[in-house]
Amino acid sequence: MELKYAPYSPSRLDAGTCGFAFKRLYPQDKTTVRPKFENLPQARGSATHEVLAQITEAICKDPQAVFTADTIRRWVAEAVVRHPAAYQETGAILDMAKLYIARPPNLLTRDAKIEQKMAVTYDEKTQTFSGYDDNDAVLEPSGDEMYDDPNCFARGKADILLKSDDSTFAIIYDHKTQPNIEEADTFQMGFYAWVVAKANPFLDEIRTVLHFARYGYYSQPYVWTRKDLAQIEDLIITKAMAIELRTSWEPTPHKNCQYCPYLAECPAMAEYLQPDAEGHLRIKPGIQKILGSTKKAEEVAGILTVLEELTKRLKADLREHIDKYEAPVAIPGKIFGYFPDPDRIDWRYVNKNQRDPVYELFAKHNVDPRKYMSFSESHYKFLRDVESESFVKDLESLFRKTTTTTFTSKKV
Repeated sequence: MELKYAPYSPSRLDAGTCGFAFKRLYPQDKTTVRPKFENLPQARGSATHEVLAQITEAICKDPQAVFTADTIRRWVAEAVVRHPAAYQETGAILDMAKLYIARPPNLLTRDAKIEQKMAVTYDEKTQTFSGYDDNDAVLEPSGDEMYDDPNCFARGKADILLKSDDSTFAIIYDHKTQPNIEEADTFQMGFYAWVVAKANPFLDEIRTVLHFARYGYYSQPYVWTRKDLAQIEDLIITKAMAIELRTSWEPTPHKNCQYCPYLAECPAMAEYLQPDAEGHLRIKPGIQKILGSTKKAEEVAGILTVLEELTKRLKADLREHIDKYEAPVAIPGKIFGYFPDPDRIDWRYVNKNQRDPVYELFAKHNVDPRKYMSFSESHYKFLRDVESESFVKDLESLFRKTTTTTFTSKKV
């Protein structure tokens, strides 16, 4: 049987949560060219992975490899060019690259596979799965052909794949640029472990490790037992089967709305928004109250999820326009732009450069400076509450203040 929506990957199986997004992202007609869309988190992840792959390759070849600042800057710049949405995260990507150089995986060997293609096919006659995770010339079809075959059952890429010399265990490293830290027993890592197991049935165990690039932190290795892999296989096949059998493609707003390129078209909003005569979206009048209706409350929660993400994207687009033309955007009664925040005291500057004159002022007003070994917003507020007004005014005259702006809107 030809699979309509294969090859499956962790992200494709996750996309099955929302029928509307899935049908557009993965049309049954496999010749259809899908739109290439990367928002900021996706682009940051892609660019960072490319840079870390180059660093890993260099360390595998020479564990004492030296990376010049110019080399790292060039690798990051080239990756950002390939993933333009990551431009505003250039500094974060540079930091993650430097941290990775300082804290690479403990075990990296010359034969480590980097950005390793992995694929699984299904044989209907024998009703068995077989896998590929190596560029073995004797495979028929070849490994790359199997990975690129639109009819293979499942596929993915391992950021780093290591196999022990005695071929008893394998380790999969996966880079993460997300801010939250989790254990390495996720569905995605189980999927990768299952693919590796199908390609290497002789392995006694497969371990997965998550590398959180923001912090240079590596999770504890998770060991996938044969029982674990059997459970993952059931889940993968059942999810894929549910997608293949699906006939209704209704929208289901969920946490991954942030990655959807079809957010503005989401029919989940149709009940609440309608275009006016000029094509502008307006809130429909007479919307039914949700009190007492759990179903209605769930629908509204979904609408809010979509609208919140859409609002983020529209604000980002508006901010980009204002940055480019260096002018605010005004509509009747409202203006969007960068507006100054109240001046803030630069506490780092105070503690580094103004401590002596500040302590002289303490002595002048007979205030014990030992209470305030460093200065911060909380100390400042405390001083204003307990010390004399004249002392606080003199102190404020010393502090250097900074002016910042925030992108927002104001009523006019």
